[in-house]
Amino acid sequence: MAAISLNLPDDLAKESKQLAESIGISRTELIRRALRHELDDIKAQLERQAMAGALEKMRRDPEYLRESERLDQQMSEQLAEEADGWWRG
Repeated sequence: MAAISLNLPDDLAKESKQLAESIGISRTELIRRALRHELDDIKAQLERQAMAGALEKMRRDPEYLRESERLDQQMSEQLAEEADGWWRG
């Protein structure tokens, strides 16, 4: 485990110490958990941004749109041929 030195504003140091004590953990553990939470949140935001970018790229790609339309048409035709109509809900 790597050791780091961290300077905190007085109010944040006090609040983090009080909160850690109130839940029965060390301030170091509280900071460790907070950092893990923040890192996970940032990673999730970046993943969502990447997915949104990919979806936007797909939305603007004429070849993708043609293929989507073709697949949608094929599925519609296949579903229409099914006698029991389970897909209607």
